[in-house]
Amino acid sequence: MIEEQKQAIRYYNKFSRYYDWLSPKLYYDKARTFAIKQLDLKPEETLLNLPCGTGQNFEYFQQYLKNTGTVIGIDLSDGMISQAKKKMAENNWTNVKILKGNATNITKDWIAENVSPSVEIDAVLCDLGLSGFPQWESVIDNMISILKPNGKIVIMDWYIPKFTFRGLFIKWIGKGEVDRPIYQYLETKTASFSVNNTFNRGGVFVASGIKK
Repeated sequence: MIEEQKQAIRYYNKFSRYYDWLSPKLYYDKARTFAIKQLDLKPEETLLNLPCGTGQNFEYFQQYLKNTGTVIGIDLSDGMISQAKKKMAENNWTNVKILKGNATNITKDWIAENVSPSVEIDAVLCDLGLSGFPQWESVIDNMISILKPNGKIVIMDWYIPKFTFRGLFIKWIGKGEVDRPIYQYLETKTASFSVNNTFNRGGVFVASGIKK
């Protein structure tokens, strides 16, 4: 693990205690609601959420899954995982499985070893993580590879290609990059691609695609 990533983990372990306060549900609600609708989830399906953070997405997933199927939440920060597990316990979500894992290592083999060799991933949501992950292109490739045929991947993240003080602040608070061509890369890797980049005053996009 590179030193930069270790520093990010230490940061998010501390930040996890304040994350839901500094990044409240309302701030990303429109983008998150739209993103999860794009997943087209149905009861009994299996969803991978990377990174799962403090579990802010879980209640949105349950609107579709109704505590059925499986939600696999993966994060590398023990602090974030702890907060996510609290939400899981408080709401008695029995279909949520939270695992610690490095995004760059999440492959078919990792899923087989840590979840089940027979599991099929119907959908993947990567939100507010690819802007901070090293080797983010490989992470997208891996996420697509673990999807079942015609499975759907949805990405929600920041994209501010020109320098602004707002972009600088987001980069500082999130410890990531805001100018990565994430959805442009996804477009080259998936079918039925679509993107909506109107959220949070045009700074946040939601992009989706189907595994070819």
